[in-house]
Amino acid sequence: MKNNKTILAIGFWSALGTTLFALIYIVPQLIIGIDMPESKNDLFWILIPSMFLAFSFLIMMVSVHYYASEDKRIWSQIGMLLAVAYFVFVNIVYFTILTVTMPHTLNGDSASVEMLRYVPKSFMTGIDALGYTSMSLATLFAAPVFFGTKLKKWIRIFFISNGIISPIILSTQIYPLMAYAGATWILTMPLSSILFMILCYREMKSL
Repeated sequence: MKNNKTILAIGFWSALGTTLFALIYIVPQLIIGIDMPESKNDLFWILIPSMFLAFSFLIMMVSVHYYASEDKRIWSQIGMLLAVAYFVFVNIVYFTILTVTMPHTLNGDSASVEMLRYVPKSFMTGIDALGYTSMSLATLFAAPVFFGTKLKKWIRIFFISNGIISPIILSTQIYPLMAYAGATWILTMPLSSILFMILCYREMKSL
């Protein structure tokens, strides 16, 4: 199936956005650690890129779906729907923290938002874990889309690698220290999006 330039262009720019926002999120997260920071500045550098990452990743997975050949679209559509779930889950968490939890905490009224605090084994970390589990599963299900060339095989490898850590991510709600094992995401996710970005760029140039 020959893809048109619009699909490839949207795929390229969304994959670029996914890569950049993932890296912008990863750097401060590595410095701060696995816990959600308390300071306003640290929260900004963690949450804002994460919200943009969710949007970019969703668009990237829509592009993967339209890139897929007809016989592989059942897999890409499952991946796309899981990306929607990821977008919804994580933005509920981050938007709530930014607009509800943080303002109340800064005003000295943290007791009224105790349930909405981002602390280990809390309601918020549970929703966040569901979000990143959905993200990982999205790439796992979409992996069969990529076959044939060496580059596509590498994309499939990293999509699968990003997907198989989903049980680890989900388990962080019960065992928070498992987040260190799930930290392989900092390699598998950006590399997945970088390789898809390269694929889109090469195919655009060949049209």
